Amino acid sequence: MSELLHRVRAALPRTAVEWVPALVVSFVLLPLVIVNGHMWPYSANTVDLNVYRLAVQDMVNGHDIYLTSTPVDNLKFIYPPIAAILMTPLLLGPYIVWQIIWTVVGTGALLSVLRRIKVPRGLAVGVVAAALVLAMEPIRTTMGYGQVNTMLMALVVADLLPDDPDKARRIPRGALIGLAAAIKLTPLLFVVFAFLIVKHRVAIMAIVSFAFFTGIAWILLPKESLEYWRSLGKGEVNTAGPVYVGNQSISGAMTRWFAEDRKTVITALAIGFVIAGIATLVAAWWWRRGEKVFAIGLVGLATCLASPLSWTHHHVWAAILLIAVTTSSTLPRWAVWLSRAWAIWIALCLPLAVLPYGGHKELAYTVGQKLVGNLGPTLGSVLILALAGHAVVRILSARSARSVAMPVPVD
Repeated sequence: MSELLHRVRAALPRTAVEWVPALVVSFVLLPLVIVNGHMWPYSANTVDLNVYRLAVQDMVNGHDIYLTSTPVDNLKFIYPPIAAILMTPLLLGPYIVWQIIWTVVGTGALLSVLRRIKVPRGLAVGVVAAALVLAMEPIRTTMGYGQVNTMLMALVVADLLPDDPDKARRIPRGALIGLAAAIKLTPLLFVVFAFLIVKHRVAIMAIVSFAFFTGIAWILLPKESLEYWRSLGKGEVNTAGPVYVGNQSISGAMTRWFAEDRKTVITALAIGFVIAGIATLVAAWWWRRGEKVFAIGLVGLATCLASPLSWTHHHVWAAILLIAVTTSSTLPRWAVWLSRAWAIWIALCLPLAVLPYGGHKELAYTVGQKLVGNLGPTLGSVLILALAGHAVVRILSARSARSVAMPVPVD
């Protein structure tokens, strides 16, 4: 017992310098990120957290969670039913308490990710976390909206970059990826990635975990589960259309370039899935060459490109990509700079800062406005395709060198 207390006391100073900078910035910005928040009296408009809470209220009262909407913004609950079930504790205690808890957990998730991708412990990780909350729009708005993005990212990273890969865990590796995918489907791409990097047990456990949590939802909320999966199969979404400039997926870019019709959306989805598949293959290739952090960031951002709706705050994976190419990297120099450009563009979020949006204003964009609004998905797609070409050339060159090196048989 005394040894445990000694360890706790020894760890407290480092824990404090890691947590305090990020928490201070998170709580200072919390009421300022979304409109209608106030510094005094302190009040944050965490609209997405409010959607979650209202959906849970409707669920326990026997109402349809997919008819839930916020009073002012008319925002809907769009997650799988298991997400509402897991968020049931939101009904316990005052809303302000949950705003504090949510912000602490979201900040802690960010710190967990940074530690696992080898940002130095102590003050360095605290300062980096604070800087990301302050300067990177997806991280900042994830906190401001009361979103789950950093939490889901932390679950995935915890399975792929465990503290001790050789040590058995109480929670098997892969279970957290499955949980993240059950809450929000896009992390399913990491199951494919796990197979490609020959982490078969991780991939299988992720599938089992996903099925387990999804099955719980079918048992407890069968009507809502049927409604959710049926709507998903029809391509129906309970939110804004893809043309909105805050949608930085390939589907969003193509509908803004061409038209918001069914043909364009289906074509865009097909292209997005192909790009995501290529990105996952490329990421696995770089993982095997030691670029594990870069690979995770690339797959995470590929989920955003492929999804029909990827709001700017979903792109928290850009933080991982940026750190991967800011520290030492074996990637080609052009790939390092293109990755930095993509991540910084995501961080700045200029489309929402400088362009008109909402009410389908995007359909009237000039060519210049379309370039600004669609640059993010374009940079990402170019990077992925260029890296794929680079990998193919390297593979073919290696095969050619091996064939030249083979001895010629003599009669």
